[in-house]
Amino acid sequence: MKERITLLLHLTVPPMVALVSSIGFLWWLFFPPDKEPINHFVDSPSPPAINKALPAQKTELEVWLDLDFTKDVALFDELVEEFEQAYPYIDVKISPFVRESISQRLRHAVLIGDPPDVVQGHVSSLAAQGLVEPLDQRIEAWDPYLVDEFLPVALEEAKWQDTLYGLPVDVYTVILLYNRDHFDEAGLPYPTSDYDLFDIRQAAKLLTKPDGERYGVGLTTDPWYFYAWLTSAGTDVITGSPETGFELTLNAKNNADVVAYLLEMIDEGYSPLPSSRPRDYEEARDLFLQEKLSLYFGEPQDVHYLQSNQPDFPLGVAPLPQTLAKDSTASVLGTSALFIPRGSRNPDAAFEFIKWASSDRYVSHMLRRTGRYPARKWMPNSPEVTENLLLAPFFTQLELARPYRLDVFLDAEEGFVNAVRSSFYHLAEPQEALDAAQMTGQQSQNEALRWSPQSTQE
Repeated sequence: MKERITLLLHLTVPPMVALVSSIGFLWWLFFPPDKEPINHFVDSPSPPAINKALPAQKTELEVWLDLDFTKDVALFDELVEEFEQAYPYIDVKISPFVRESISQRLRHAVLIGDPPDVVQGHVSSLAAQGLVEPLDQRIEAWDPYLVDEFLPVALEEAKWQDTLYGLPVDVYTVILLYNRDHFDEAGLPYPTSDYDLFDIRQAAKLLTKPDGERYGVGLTTDPWYFYAWLTSAGTDVITGSPETGFELTLNAKNNADVVAYLLEMIDEGYSPLPSSRPRDYEEARDLFLQEKLSLYFGEPQDVHYLQSNQPDFPLGVAPLPQTLAKDSTASVLGTSALFIPRGSRNPDAAFEFIKWASSDRYVSHMLRRTGRYPARKWMPNSPEVTENLLLAPFFTQLELARPYRLDVFLDAEEGFVNAVRSSFYHLAEPQEALDAAQMTGQQSQNEALRWSPQSTQE
């Protein structure tokens, strides 16, 4: 009997083992075990604490981000991966858009009642149009000391009439970038802090080579970049404040003089004629990278790009030129923030995502990997900044940089851009074109502010 049992086991166990093994393999194939989360942020600060009071209900979170932040690195994908692991019932959908289109897109989305949940942009101008939910009460309830961690210039740009509408992400200014080899070849001294617009023109003349082989200077019709030329001349397109109201000054004589001055450099062949397409500032940047352009007004992230991708490029950086009266020029301040649009269907989940995306854990990687400079007080003292001497002009100008306000009135901004383009293309004289833009802007000013800032939290 014992021998029979032994024989039976020898005959049946191996097939049973094979069957069990096969079933196990198929189960693993179709139902693989959960993978260990990949930590993309080793040695980084911890993420914000999980909010256990957030209702654990299936939520789809729509997030609009600046395309320039998302097109070259996986940082936001990694952020979303970690966020969804912490909140498995929230599905985050990232939609990148070029930053110039976000204001119009958001205005339309809010108007038809279908806004996204989180947006990155110039929040103060959008809050002025009533398109944004206030965040001050949420931030106060979460961490009343958080606001002390941001650079004051960036925090102010996240406010409108003393109400905080977003959490700042990055900060930047316009700076002067130039090719050292071109200046050496022409026997010119490098630009310094006492450069003015006439020095720019003289340098552009001597740096230019015939037949478009090389241009001395690159220009743009983009209003934010163009504003730097106006500040270099000590003039402005808008005066006032959020508290007192604004007055458009698009057609000020000094503005027309600046447009005419730049037009002369185009006509004399010192600068290529900017195209009429949006983001034409990229054309000047591309020519500079190809060493077909000697100087242009750029941003600090351009410095990071060149040092990362073309480390041998003979790059020089200087502050913006002085005004003609030899006064220091206030550069143009740029900053973006994350905010909740008016009418968001998921404001609580949206705020949790904003906490994560604006935290030190992620913006520290934004600095190292993308050259975008976090709007945090620790940023100017970080090694990535202190060890890079080419960034000094950025910080020289940062505290005194002038906020850009024309985007509060989108129709006026569009009219101003059209006036500059009409002048550059000889379709109208600069003063005539700016007079028309001023009239259009004044007619649209009340329309632009037809919404008063209201919150669904009220």
